Amino acid sequence: MGGTKVERERKFEGGGAETRLSARGLPGVVDVVAAPDEDLDAVYYDTPDLRLLARDATLRKRCGGHDAGWHLKRRIDADRREELQVPEGAPGAAEDAVPDALRRRVTALARGVPLVPVLRMRTRREREQLVDAHGAPLAEVAHDHVAAEVLESPGRAEAWSELEVELTGDGEGAGADGLLDAVEKQLGRHGWHRSDHASKTARVFENDVEAPRRPRAGTIGHVVYARIAEQTRELLAADAAVRVDSDDGVHDMRVAARRLRSVLRSYRRYLKRSTTDPIADELRWLGRVLGDARDHQVLAERLRDRAGLLAEHADAATAAELAVVATTAYGTETEAYRAAYVDAVDELERERYFRLLDALEAVIAEPPLRPKRARKDADDEVRRVLGREQKRVGKRMEPALAAPGGAEGDQALHSARKAAKRARYAAEAGVPALGGRAERAATRVKRMQRLLGEHQDAVVSRSALRRLAADAHAARANTFAYGVLYAAEQRTAEDVEAQVPEAWRRARKALRKAAS
Repeated sequence: MGGTKVERERKFEGGGAETRLSARGLPGVVDVVAAPDEDLDAVYYDTPDLRLLARDATLRKRCGGHDAGWHLKRRIDADRREELQVPEGAPGAAEDAVPDALRRRVTALARGVPLVPVLRMRTRREREQLVDAHGAPLAEVAHDHVAAEVLESPGRAEAWSELEVELTGDGEGAGADGLLDAVEKQLGRHGWHRSDHASKTARVFENDVEAPRRPRAGTIGHVVYARIAEQTRELLAADAAVRVDSDDGVHDMRVAARRLRSVLRSYRRYLKRSTTDPIADELRWLGRVLGDARDHQVLAERLRDRAGLLAEHADAATAAELAVVATTAYGTETEAYRAAYVDAVDELERERYFRLLDALEAVIAEPPLRPKRARKDADDEVRRVLGREQKRVGKRMEPALAAPGGAEGDQALHSARKAAKRARYAAEAGVPALGGRAERAATRVKRMQRLLGEHQDAVVSRSALRRLAADAHAARANTFAYGVLYAAEQRTAEDVEAQVPEAWRRARKALRKAAS
């Protein structure tokens, strides 16, 4: 199995095929050296109605070149793409059938529709490398001469030339943008300009995929639209990670669902609620689908890590008992996670989930905005929203801070935490409009929310320890270490409760300032 990497590249068109870059004026570059030319032959797979391409993804099997095999690419932004490779000859890659590891990752994009060959592309690639003083490549320049054939439409073909500049390594160094900008400036003097197409396939099918309608920049409608589009992309990216059981997949998908639901709730006065309220309800359902697995995952790691930390400072006998508890608790909760994970993925294969994704993308394609309200100035309206969210958190925090200890206080703090999370997400959504004020508010609320989250984790952990201790007692095992862990979680909860008033004071101040 190949690895995942992030490509950083720019594509250019319009110039002459004879253009060659000069090292002069390119930061860090001391020479431009030739690399072996390549003949590439690739078949692209998609649904018949191009669902992958419509969601900024391409899947191909390519022969020839230094990286022959299967490639799944997803666009991150204008210059970056995430690529997952399955090399030629790897298990499952020898046949023309899409490797299972890639098929699972595009399930949500294809919505269960089978993938078929849609395009064949032959490319003659002339390569150069931009190298530093040590001879290490900083970027590769590819002059591509392309012939593309649409497989479902015999006779529909296109040929063109383009130039692609891709940074080597992770492309995230301080000079990455500077090098690409300098290359673009030099190419501009030879008639090249940035390509209008995100990929070669997008060029071929540019009239087959409808672009979404975007609200006017500077309006609150545009802020809401941009947040929904961004978090829908995050949801789909996390879906791919969930299906291959990546460590943070369930967590990331749950967060994206919560952020989407938050923007639909916090900014609902600008939306046609007959359309968006049912979507918010379905996002809550999705959160519950993922919640059981995530809760067991968090608890398994928490109990293991807490027991290990306590063992470092305990006597030998207690440390040995804590080690047993750590192993037992981690195994029990991990087993529960596995069962809940299987159930969650099963739900993600069902029509209800696919309908939710369709509904989100319909919102992006045709934003259901209330015209008069959505055209209002973004700055003023984000301040209005944050003012409401600050009051909403306050209504939860006041009784939480006044509540007595025990279950009543725990529940009140948990309720305040959920309100704080919504306020944080509302502030994050407003950063493009308010800038630093919204960003500072989001940061302060996040700190408070994390404190409250630590408190809730301690509450859940104590409940689990009671259950695990009861099971151990029934099996006639020693339960002393469970009590040690329980007491530690109790102290954690008490420490957090002492910090909450000051955290809330700071968060409230930041929200008020952002709303003013």
